[in-house]
Amino acid sequence: MKKRMRFAAMLAGAVMLCGAIPAAPVSALHCWGSASGAEFHDMTLLDDKGMFAAIPRGEGIGTADNYQVYTYHYSYDRDETWTDLDTGETKTERRHHEGNPVYVVCPRENELRIGLRKELDHDEAEQKMFEILEKYYPGITEFSRITTPLAPQRYYVYQVTEGVSDLEYYYDLCDRSKYDSTEEAKTAGSPEISDGILRDLAEAELISEFYTWGETANYQEVWYGYPTAYFPTRQKWNSDHTAPEEITYDWTSIEAWVQVHHPECEFVRVTLEDTELAKKIGRYLYGQNKAYFDDRDEMYAVIPPDRITFPEHFAIAAELYEKFGIASEWSCPASAAAPLIGQNALASPGDLNIDCTVDISDAVLAAKFVSGDSSAAVTDLGKQNADLNSDGDINLDDVTVILKMIAKLI
Repeated sequence: MKKRMRFAAMLAGAVMLCGAIPAAPVSALHCWGSASGAEFHDMTLLDDKGMFAAIPRGEGIGTADNYQVYTYHYSYDRDETWTDLDTGETKTERRHHEGNPVYVVCPRENELRIGLRKELDHDEAEQKMFEILEKYYPGITEFSRITTPLAPQRYYVYQVTEGVSDLEYYYDLCDRSKYDSTEEAKTAGSPEISDGILRDLAEAELISEFYTWGETANYQEVWYGYPTAYFPTRQKWNSDHTAPEEITYDWTSIEAWVQVHHPECEFVRVTLEDTELAKKIGRYLYGQNKAYFDDRDEMYAVIPPDRITFPEHFAIAAELYEKFGIASEWSCPASAAAPLIGQNALASPGDLNIDCTVDISDAVLAAKFVSGDSSAAVTDLGKQNADLNSDGDINLDDVTVILKMIAKLI
């Protein structure tokens, strides 16, 4: 595997997905930022049989055996402009793009995300936020500007700025103590801690978004060529993780197994002269008109029928990994985004002032807002919480529902 993959594998981690992940088709997935979890919609869940377990291994995130792998199919035509290097002529032609990107998704159980209200003075709101966090994590202010998850302290906060014209300030609070075995650590990253931070920040009117432990996720895009194309030998870390070592496989046994278990597939040895096969397995440099196997002279490949779908092809690759420990060459970028897979804890029907309770103050605020009182400041999220009949407007009907909700709570 390439060095950049190994480096990324040490940065990322994994925890088990809690329930089904909501989702939506997207393009340019390598540019994901934070979202509602819509990225995963219409994706196909893959069973990699542990083939990508190295990706989510890392400090402070989770364990290597808890992650999920997804893919989706894209297919489109696009006009592309290029310059002919021989003639200097600029040409435009319509090209077809098709593929199945693979993503390893790892929910982050030890991190929660805080979103400050946009209308507040950022510096002042940030200072107040850290004063509250200090009550739960003494000394955290000292590490408030850490920007990498490789810092040595037990917990830290790093800032994620998002948005284009309208800046929004998010803070990811990482608590490594959730993975410590000490008695002290067992309560440090508890739901009670999260609930306390949420309530205090909400009552201080500082936040509009809050996602608790396990509701954000790291993902890694796997740069994947052909699922079942293999180098004759492969490098992997030794048992001490101090240096790579060369692994040699029994390709005769592998070929015999494929013939028995997947007779519909063709097992081939691909040389640099086999240009058509090189094209088929994605190992051909079109600009130079030659096959390319990095520094190797040959590759092995299991070629399924053309009619096979990518998930079916991937399943064969996973079987081969499970049986023989072989995996095609793949790599990952050294960075990962944090899409949201949970629900904003402040999105609560009836809670106009976003203080985590529904009481008479919400009804009064709603009545003032409906009457046009200019002193009734309601955030965008507060307006969503107020629209209890889902008609897109805040009116007296919503005020009535809030009063009924309060009556049931008394």
